[in-house]
Amino acid sequence: MLFTQCHETAYNFANEICKNYLKGCPLYVKHVAIGDPAQEILKLIEKEKVDMVIIASHGRKGHFHFGSVAEKVVKNSPVPVVTIPIGPEK
Repeated sequence: MLFTQCHETAYNFANEICKNYLKGCPLYVKHVAIGDPAQEILKLIEKEKVDMVIIASHGRKGHFHFGSVAEKVVKNSPVPVVTIPIGPEK
C-alpha cells in the first residue's frame, strides 16, 4: 500500500512539474521509477531512445560541482546532457 501511495504521489508531482514548466515543449518523457536515480535515468535513455537529457543539479560533489546523480548521468550517458544549476534563492 505504501509503495502505491509513494508512486502515486511522485507521479502527481511529475504531472505538476510538466504542466507548470513544460507547457510549450511537447516532446518530453515523464517517468517515475524506483531504484538508483542515475541508473534509472540511464536505462530510460536506452529504452526510450532519448536524444538529450536535461537534469537539475544542486550538489557540490565531484569536479564539476554536480550532484552525484547528475554527475553519474553526465559521465555515463550515451547522449548529450545539459545540467541546470538550482539552489537556494539569493
